[in-house]
Amino acid sequence: MAKTPQARKHTTGLAGEFLVAGELLRRGVMAAVSFGNAKKADVFALHEGRSALLEVKSTSEAKWVLGGRLPEETVSLWVLVYLPADLKQAPEYFILSGAELRAAVAPRHEAYMGRYRAKHGKEFTARGVVSVFRKDVDGHRGAWEKVDRALAIAQ
Repeated sequence: MAKTPQARKHTTGLAGEFLVAGELLRRGVMAAVSFGNAKKADVFALHEGRSALLEVKSTSEAKWVLGGRLPEETVSLWVLVYLPADLKQAPEYFILSGAELRAAVAPRHEAYMGRYRAKHGKEFTARGVVSVFRKDVDGHRGAWEKVDRALAIAQ
């Protein structure tokens, strides 16, 4: 049965969140997936009294859609999950701080805003779509040590 694009987006997102929680559990970190529309984070990681908030974005494409504006430099960590269309291939995880993600996204976003300003003679004010491409975050693949640092886990 064919899935609608919205259903596919929802199941891809949930798959990524559960995969992140599973990977954390595999690494000895307690993890809980949160549900709802007004959640503070997608996954909560807990270890020996410390916690970390994880924002999870999942895709099977060449980019992740992050939302309508540049990501904030928050205390949350971002885990970008790449789910290959070939189910025989393993998922890939890219872990970034808010500052690292913002730095990866900002150059392309600012270039777009500049082209828009040059073409239209005014600032772009509509709600846009901010995306990050795999090539922009490749250096953060498998960087689970960032979660360990946030939870003060000895390495």
